[in-house]
Amino acid sequence: MNNTYQHANEIEERYFALDIESLKQHDEGFKAAYDCGSGYELTIKLMDLFVICPRKRQRKQQYGRLVNYLASKGITLRIISRKHNKEL
Repeated sequence: MNNTYQHANEIEERYFALDIESLKQHDEGFKAAYDCGSGYELTIKLMDLFVICPRKRQRKQQYGRLVNYLASKGITLRIISRKHNKEL
């Protein structure tokens, strides 16, 4: 079971590699936390995240899997939507 989780985590890490690198360039605190494995909270506007980590559509739901992956690493990614003024 643990081996399956590790394998899934490695797949997620490869899947989000470009997003992680873009976020590291955008925020030094994120870079330090991700590289050291420490906790961190990054709050970002959806429109800014869409530029940093492009998706097909500019919707918070497009980033749900990234939010979950980062949470497994101890990093909280809060996405602020201008349209609904809500967080993901």
